[in-house]
Amino acid sequence: MDKRGLVIVVICFAVVFGWQAAVSHFWPAPPPGKGPAAKAGLLTNVVTRSAPPLEMKAAPAKPALEVVAAPATPSAPKAPEKTVTLENKLLRAELTTYGGGIRDVLLKEWKVSSTNQAPVTLNRFASEPVFALTGGSTKDTNGVVSVLAWPGADSNAVYTLTDGGPDRVVFTSDAAGGLRIVKEFALGDDYSLTCRVRIENNGKQAVETPALGVAVGTAAQLDAKDDATYVNADHWEGGVSYTGRAKATYTPASSMVKADVFETVGAKWAAVKNRYFALVLSPKEPARGFHARKADLPQSLTPAASTPPVGAHAWLLFDGVKVDAGASVTREFQLYAGPKEYSRLAALGNKQEEVMEFGWFGRIAEVLLWSLTSIYKVIPNYGIAIIIITIVIKLLFWPIQAMSTRSMKRMQELQPLIAKLKEKYPDEPQKQQQEMMKLYKEHKVNPMGGCLPLVAQIPVFIALYNMLRTVIELRGAKFLWINDLSLPDTIFTIAGLPINPLPLVMCATTLWQQKLTPTTSADPTQQKMMMLMPLMFVFMFYSMSSGLVLYWTVQNLLSILQQWLALRDTKKPGATPAPIKR
Repeated sequence: MDKRGLVIVVICFAVVFGWQAAVSHFWPAPPPGKGPAAKAGLLTNVVTRSAPPLEMKAAPAKPALEVVAAPATPSAPKAPEKTVTLENKLLRAELTTYGGGIRDVLLKEWKVSSTNQAPVTLNRFASEPVFALTGGSTKDTNGVVSVLAWPGADSNAVYTLTDGGPDRVVFTSDAAGGLRIVKEFALGDDYSLTCRVRIENNGKQAVETPALGVAVGTAAQLDAKDDATYVNADHWEGGVSYTGRAKATYTPASSMVKADVFETVGAKWAAVKNRYFALVLSPKEPARGFHARKADLPQSLTPAASTPPVGAHAWLLFDGVKVDAGASVTREFQLYAGPKEYSRLAALGNKQEEVMEFGWFGRIAEVLLWSLTSIYKVIPNYGIAIIIITIVIKLLFWPIQAMSTRSMKRMQELQPLIAKLKEKYPDEPQKQQQEMMKLYKEHKVNPMGGCLPLVAQIPVFIALYNMLRTVIELRGAKFLWINDLSLPDTIFTIAGLPINPLPLVMCATTLWQQKLTPTTSADPTQQKMMMLMPLMFVFMFYSMSSGLVLYWTVQNLLSILQQWLALRDTKKPGATPAPIKR
């Protein structure tokens, strides 16, 4: 890696790594306000209890990004809540008659962290269950979005548990307008559940339903150590005109999103997620809109943090429909509630794997992830798999890196002539550039030859970064002294400062590489700046996942090997080019 190329890498990685930190610093989160179907699992634990209603409380006027929930003023006390559990070997979903939906989903095989052995629970602390209904949404003249109530159907309604057979759960409720809402749930043998929402008109006249909102759920930090920057909500469109990645990502940790309601040409799915887990709601028929908001969470989730915990809530929006007398309308949904495993998400069949947020170079990231998991099947250690991938990437780029080294060597040989040009035209920078270009052309030297090969590698670097930072495969994976490749390799702490040795090794290898790399500039100031760059890398990588730092360290070691071989070749008889004359 030449000096100019190193500058490019620093700038690129500063943008990639520093963006979220800058957003969190300059636009901090506001303080919390008040307020296909498969074999079914086992149906257990029908519980009756008097619990506080899952109401969405009214709120005063707030900024445009805030969603205001409709107030609920029931005329009579609520009936006791009943809950029922659907369970298989991977998860346990608790359903509630309050709102007629899924209160939470407990993932049996996943723990909150290595120090917190509580199982991961999705939709925890939500103000309403997944599949809760609303009467749509509206926006006032100030841009404040309000969720509309649908009496008898929304989260304030108490549904009746009408069927608790071994293969399904059915809730019913009589809603405003003389309509009956029937929700039928079934659990498959993996992380997927299905729900059919049927709107029945048992009256004698046709009824127009309100616009319908269906709750996707609430995503939140798992605990205080969980990175809040990954908590967000997004959706996917399948329109012909759309060619990018997931259409809109709503990050409640910042105010960068201009609005929290997105009218779409047909949302194929919507998701709320944190770094490693997601709730992904996929309707059989695309929705016309997507609605996201910040979710107020209890401070107890992150008790030691100075900022409130971060949460995101979302709905899919559907147009109202006309239900004839004695007829019904059914909407079908599939809910994925589990880890962000690429293979499981891709198997859902509607680009749900975009939940991974691999970014612009997603296709490259997918190939790298496939390579990582394929190597792991042969050698069951993700640290070794990362090293093997790094070696393969280095071998692929070895020829162009060798071209870069030769170009830098030729540039170094031209430095005496370039210095003479600067002496000859000290006050004519334009003339200097013209003469330098003539010099490059005469000696067939490309001044960008040392940079272009590196630019070609940047997409791979970014794709690998996006892949390694979010894949759940690295969560809890051990390698040497590293206890978790998804986290920094902290071995101990001194006065609150974590000691992470791998970034320090990376810094040392970067310095070593710089010492071996031919310099193309005699400017001492520039050379000093180059010596500071390894420290900048330490700053950027110190809190990164150790899997990513491992990749970069091995990459440095391989570059050192390549540079050493190149320098040895130039010392062989006849290997040094003839002196340049002018």
